Amino acid sequence: MMTSNQTASTSSTVGARAYLEQMVRRYYSGLIDAWHYAGETEKAMESAAEAVRQGVWDQPLQRAREHIPGLSAQPLHDPAEFWFTSYLEESYPQIRAEIEQVLDTPLDPVAPSTNDAGLIRRGAWKQAHLFRDGRWQNRVSERFPITTAILERIPDVTVLSPGVITVSRVTPDTHIMPHCGPTNGLLRIHLPIKIPAGVSIRVADQVLQWEEGKCLVFDDSFEHEVWHRGTEDRVVLILDVLHPELSGDHQERLLRRQHNFEEQIVSFMRERGLRQVRVQDGEVVLTPDDTVRQLVETYLSGIGITGAELDGEEVQWERQDSQPGPAE
Repeated sequence: MMTSNQTASTSSTVGARAYLEQMVRRYYSGLIDAWHYAGETEKAMESAAEAVRQGVWDQPLQRAREHIPGLSAQPLHDPAEFWFTSYLEESYPQIRAEIEQVLDTPLDPVAPSTNDAGLIRRGAWKQAHLFRDGRWQNRVSERFPITTAILERIPDVTVLSPGVITVSRVTPDTHIMPHCGPTNGLLRIHLPIKIPAGVSIRVADQVLQWEEGKCLVFDDSFEHEVWHRGTEDRVVLILDVLHPELSGDHQERLLRRQHNFEEQIVSFMRERGLRQVRVQDGEVVLTPDDTVRQLVETYLSGIGITGAELDGEEVQWERQDSQPGPAE
């Protein structure tokens, strides 16, 4: 019989192992994303195949950073599996009318996506979150009262899902590079609002075209990318729902994320090597941990630079005994 100390030790070991596995997946994901961003598709797939050989993932095109074992892995799901997809499709005319009434007006909250900026090879991807982090985003949802009222009748995408509800807008000549969602515990639902000619999405090895008013359900932990070769903006309403086979502790952990903002902050800090974050006088102040601090000091002091500031594609350097100047 295990003592309480032995149980605690075992739990700690399991937790450390899970954290290590997640870090390995994160680093592999970063490597694969970097190859894709560089346009080196073959090298990206070689890295994904190597990760599978090392047991990081089960298959090269499904690369969730948080991989929940035992869930059926299929890129596309039948929308009829979910009771509310027919309700969404019936409500499509009302949702589309309201979204079109708001877009391109002073009330339009849809803006360039800062979180996903690294996925844009060219063009523009704009988004507005009606729901995220377990709560309605009132500044946005109040702009879409009819759509919000419709969605409030679907607990699967609010009360029972830690995902997002987003108005997504992609401009012509946009390419969103191949990428994978963070967990296989969620499925992604697209309700296409406005689909011009020339737009498509690839999920795993299948290239698809959206159909206005018809839900598309896919597992976004599979690699997917978007092309827009048309001449008008593509608009989609995005929703997340729990994987239908998810249960037990895994489900509870995902649902707990809706309310546990402290864990999200801690995860954010650890991923980025931060020791402290705070808001002071309206400014966000970030303090790096010792590892990041040492790296920065080593990189900068060795070449006589005291600071650097990114402004889009431009870099402003601060050099010892000199004024800031543009990148050489």
